[in-house]
Amino acid sequence: MHPSRSLALALLLVTLAGLSGAGALGPSPAYAAGELPTASASASGAPASGAPTTGPLPELPHLAPITYPEPDAASLKELDRILDALTGEDDRSRANARPLVAEVTPSLVPAIRQRIQDVRGSLDRETAPRVLEDARKAGRDALKKKDKKGADEAEAPKEPKEKKKSKKDKEKEKSDAKPKAEAGKKGQDADDDGDWLDFVIAKPKPKSDSWRDLVKLLAMERMLAAIGTTPAIREMIQLHAQFGDLLRIDLQRHVMKLKDKAVPALIEARQHDAKILQKWASKQLDMLGRAIPGEAVSTNDTQVLADVLRAYGRTRDVDAARVVLSFANSDKIQLREAAREAIAAIGEPGVWQLRDVYLNLTGSKPPREWGWDRIAREIFAAYDRGRLAEVYKLMDDGVAAAQAGKLAEAVEAFDKVLARQPLFERRKEMVKTYVSRSKELPADRREDALAMLRKAVRLDAKNPDAKKLEAEIAYLEGVVLMDQGTPDKLLFKKALDLDPAHERARTALASLEDQVAPQKDLTKRYVAAAGVGLAALLAMILLYRRKPKAPAPPPPPEKPVAAST
Repeated sequence: MHPSRSLALALLLVTLAGLSGAGALGPSPAYAAGELPTASASASGAPASGAPTTGPLPELPHLAPITYPEPDAASLKELDRILDALTGEDDRSRANARPLVAEVTPSLVPAIRQRIQDVRGSLDRETAPRVLEDARKAGRDALKKKDKKGADEAEAPKEPKEKKKSKKDKEKEKSDAKPKAEAGKKGQDADDDGDWLDFVIAKPKPKSDSWRDLVKLLAMERMLAAIGTTPAIREMIQLHAQFGDLLRIDLQRHVMKLKDKAVPALIEARQHDAKILQKWASKQLDMLGRAIPGEAVSTNDTQVLADVLRAYGRTRDVDAARVVLSFANSDKIQLREAAREAIAAIGEPGVWQLRDVYLNLTGSKPPREWGWDRIAREIFAAYDRGRLAEVYKLMDDGVAAAQAGKLAEAVEAFDKVLARQPLFERRKEMVKTYVSRSKELPADRREDALAMLRKAVRLDAKNPDAKKLEAEIAYLEGVVLMDQGTPDKLLFKKALDLDPAHERARTALASLEDQVAPQKDLTKRYVAAAGVGLAALLAMILLYRRKPKAPAPPPPPEKPVAAST
């Protein structure tokens, strides 16, 4: 045999032997323990190792997609009522409808989105800009006249004649006035010194389709700004892509007024399909001072901050990953969940930031075979252990007390756990202890027993014994009312409907029915006696009325008249 062939055959035999030996070793410890490998571990053929976590790792949350619900009939009707009044021929109706634009609720956002699409299809793109420009010009002129009139009325008495200014002073005043005039011109472009909707309404043309569409469009833009939620501002920013320069300046004014509320939607708009909207959104963020992640999270509004974190997740902004991770251990559950959802949405591109955070957190590098998802889960688990160390200790103390039969101590520990962490992941383990404790309480503490049973139901609504617990709650409520002297059979019937085998409820219900029968007989007797008495009274009245009257006494005899002498 040729030497090269012999060498190749030998290498093949060695390889086959190695493979068979590897197969004989069986599954790795991680797989044998039931732990699934990460994507990276599976790809490399090596199990994940080196994990500092001994317990189960938290699951990565899912970032909910942006949804656009369909409007309901009531919302459409309410919106149409306002828009029809604004575009009607009656001046008083328009004036009365104008304040309603700022009083709408978030439930109208789907209806506004649909009506914007209707206007988008019917708006005359050539006539509408001219109608708007005429109204703006008339509105600016009216404001200037008003300001001039106010300035004339408020003008103070003339001051003594000033000293004649030198040529140098006059040149200085001109140089100072020039940048102020330029700044005023720029400010006029942004602010326009008035509300466009008011300008257009002040110059009504109810019979013009372009005028009506323009009023509706401006009114709905102001409704979205008044609502001020991230879904509403998404729709408002979308107007720039749909109507272009027609609303650009007006949209910019509203964004500047909304400030931090507009930031989440602007971050998302930087990856909009329309290039013009991407550039415009970046410019607005820069003008707001929120262009970079460290600036964007500088807000005291918890809901806005949570929306900002999710916006970075939706755009998969790797540069924001480190800032987002800083909120993954927040004491506020709203921010903690938003940050973790965003990290899960960023995914693989943020792996190096995750590795750096893991190194700073644990002092050691994560194993090479760990993927981004495993590193993220390890980081979240470490955060939870540190933040909830006292909570876990209380939980362990409660479990130990329950196992030792010290139910009062166990319940006390569990109450502290729930006060610190109402959605504690091990809360289902507490149900049995609360139920057992409620059964051992004396009769004079039925209210406390009821409170524990209600808590047990809330802790695990899907408990197979939930109906039995609800039946026990209904029974105890009925007993409490019996003790107060106001029994209610319906509660015992409810207990039997939920748990037909509840003998105490059956006994209590039978006892109440036995008490009701004598009461009915006694009531009948009372009614009969009352009837007899009433009949006797009526008879006496009739006899009295029929008694003959005594004859009237005769009149006195007349006195004789004395004879005159």
